[in-house]
Amino acid sequence: MTNAYVTVDTIKSASALDITGTGDDTRLRLIIEAVSRQIDANCNRAFYQLSASRMFDSQGGDSLLVPDLVSIDSNGVKTDDNKDRTFETTWAVSDYLTEPVNADPTGGHDAARPYTRLVVDTDSGSKTDWPQGRQTVQIAGAWGYWRRLRTATEVTSEELDASETDVDVDSQTDIEAGHTILVDSEQMYVESYSTNTLTVVRGVNGTTATTHNTSASISIFLYPAPVAEAALIQSARLWKRKDTAFESGPTRPSGFGLDLDVQALLSAHKRLGAAI
Repeated sequence: MTNAYVTVDTIKSASALDITGTGDDTRLRLIIEAVSRQIDANCNRAFYQLSASRMFDSQGGDSLLVPDLVSIDSNGVKTDDNKDRTFETTWAVSDYLTEPVNADPTGGHDAARPYTRLVVDTDSGSKTDWPQGRQTVQIAGAWGYWRRLRTATEVTSEELDASETDVDVDSQTDIEAGHTILVDSEQMYVESYSTNTLTVVRGVNGTTATTHNTSASISIFLYPAPVAEAALIQSARLWKRKDTAFESGPTRPSGFGLDLDVQALLSAHKRLGAAI
């Protein structure tokens, strides 16, 4: 996945690497992207939002463990009740509950966290349990840690077809290289910008590239502050290591991996592994 948890402008700023000019922008962005994937692996979870249908094995009963879940699409829960590899039964919203109860992953606040379990609502629904077996449950939705968006100052200054990768905005102010943005229901990844033109990858993270009207609003995906800081520190250190073969101090663990203090920043966001 092409996502970055910190922007190129941030790592180039005076408080970080203090780099001027754009000659190193692509290399810096690629480092940040690689570090962001290291963070995902270290935490056993992704902090970007992925739209996808996923299939799950079920042990039966009323509880189903799932990876980090932000929201479920309309008619997004289906089951294969006769094990013919066809999801013929669509569950109503009243048939299941999302837990933890107060997770609120779309709430946009610091206490928000993902759903990790679906429970059959035997009080209000028509179902009693999940069908037991391999790949008997399908869930279509948005997956990730949580959904937090900031409305950008910019809006589109042109109509977009589904294939344009140079997106003109009225005035480049908030959006930077490394941002994942949302226009209508489409996510785009910003690789670079020049004046008021953003160069983007269309339809990322499971969304579909589509047409957009002039003056369409743009939102920027945000990530947990410790995750963004960890991405900044690790990326900056990797960049500086090109200048020396060795570093002093407790910056790196023995062997390979993220620096020790970066791991400490991420420790609260680690997800325990589970066979799902």
